[in-house]
Amino acid sequence: MDETKALEWISDVFAVKGRILSIRDDRMSVPEWDSLGTLLLLSRLEEDHGMIISADDVARIKTVREICELLNGSKALHKSE
Repeated sequence: MDETKALEWISDVFAVKGRILSIRDDRMSVPEWDSLGTLLLLSRLEEDHGMIISADDVARIKTVREICELLNGSKALHKSE
């Protein structure tokens, strides 16, 4: 998964309508990234990528860039595909 696909995946997780999130987005710029969005992120990380991460760790994520870095660390995100 490259960065573009990761951004599409993150946009889908938060059910963002009308745009694809940017690497520069954060919790403040994504209204859908509320407590339910955080739970959805936690669930989809496990379901889609086999990542087991604590709810506390997911709650500490503040930016889309951090989600991409997390995906990159799990080998789900690669620079080229």
